[in-house]
Amino acid sequence: MNKFENRVRKLQSLMLEKNIDGVMIRTLPSFRYFTGVGWWQPSLYIPASNDPIIFVFEDEIEEIKEKTWIKNIIGYRNVEELMKNVVAVIKDSKAKTLGFDLDIDASALLYQMFLYMHGDKKIVDVHNLIMELRIIKDSEEIQLIRKASEIANEALKTALNSVKPGITETEVAGEAIYKARKMGAESIHIYVNSGKPRIHAHPRNKKISSGDTVMIDVMPSYEGYYSDKADTIFIEPVDEKKKKAYKAFQEAVEECFKMLKPDICIKDVEDQARKIYEKYDLMKYYVYGFGHGVGLRFEEDPITTIIVAHRLMKLKENMILNLGHAPLSGLDIGAIKIEETYLIGKEKAEKLT
Repeated sequence: MNKFENRVRKLQSLMLEKNIDGVMIRTLPSFRYFTGVGWWQPSLYIPASNDPIIFVFEDEIEEIKEKTWIKNIIGYRNVEELMKNVVAVIKDSKAKTLGFDLDIDASALLYQMFLYMHGDKKIVDVHNLIMELRIIKDSEEIQLIRKASEIANEALKTALNSVKPGITETEVAGEAIYKARKMGAESIHIYVNSGKPRIHAHPRNKKISSGDTVMIDVMPSYEGYYSDKADTIFIEPVDEKKKKAYKAFQEAVEECFKMLKPDICIKDVEDQARKIYEKYDLMKYYVYGFGHGVGLRFEEDPITTIIVAHRLMKLKENMILNLGHAPLSGLDIGAIKIEETYLIGKEKAEKLT
């Protein structure tokens, strides 16, 4: 049994425990996790006790058969045929309770269509069940994240070196994107912020100016797996408030890194960062959410900025965690952060970026 089939069998065991008859997956990360293939507009149905089924555009059947262990592949020519095929498979399986992977990037439209197509069934969210498996990385996943981390290091270095007054945020992003792609990145998500702070700083055609705080955050993927690294630089003149904030952030990342090990609560790590910000009298700039998971998404469970319950989660061996996610943010300092990605080991963490 290959590792992808083994993952499906583990999910099926969890489904049986929860009395879930079948699971529909329409998100790229989970599709890749169970099939071994990255595929846009994915459709995977996993019944509780039989082999999974992939639904794919009919001209793509031959290629996907060569790349995945799954043998049961049903083609379609248009969306009506896809829906008809899905309904027929689920009806034949006599399923009463269906699961849908409501990941953070799940399409509300596809979910509503699924509800409409199966109005006589009970539909439940199975994202947490899937993440029970995905949150712990195997050795091959860790190696892919190591490679993504190498790319992140070089892409960020290239972007930082390009920063100067007059260059635009999009030009800075372009330098990082080109470097990452040349190193084999399938994709790269990137934030560049200059001047006034933005939390989700998609690059703009804004020119960087003297006195700007410039934050760059790169999230490249390699064979589907991400890393996440960020840093901040200042264009002269630089005032003391910015220097103090950067020093405090640096200290927070370093001290929280020392705490990372199995069984520690993520909230305790966050509290350590808060203590350091309090020491430097920087709490007015504080944004909650110092860490998050990394894997098939650049921000995956635990996502402490969005899901409050994740703050009480305890770390486990072979989790991948990012520190430094939420910036120190203020109109007088800009957005300042330093992000690194770590592997949780048996007794301590290893810095990957």
